[in-house]
Amino acid sequence: MLVDPDRVRDRATYDAPLALAEGIDDVLVAGVPVLAGGELTGATPGRGIRRSRPSPNPEEV
Repeated sequence: MLVDPDRVRDRATYDAPLALAEGIDDVLVAGVPVLAGGELTGATPGRGIRRSRPSPNPEEV
């Protein structure tokens, strides 16, 4: 199993919005580890995705 849903828990709050999730030990972005063994690696691969046009109005879809 790739992820154990019983172990994954969000720990972020309004007071600590950047708290790391619990139960996710490794994360790759563009093939580069950004979280390894539950610790941030400092790597910042990839880039932000920007929307080129506004989202459609749900009432118009």
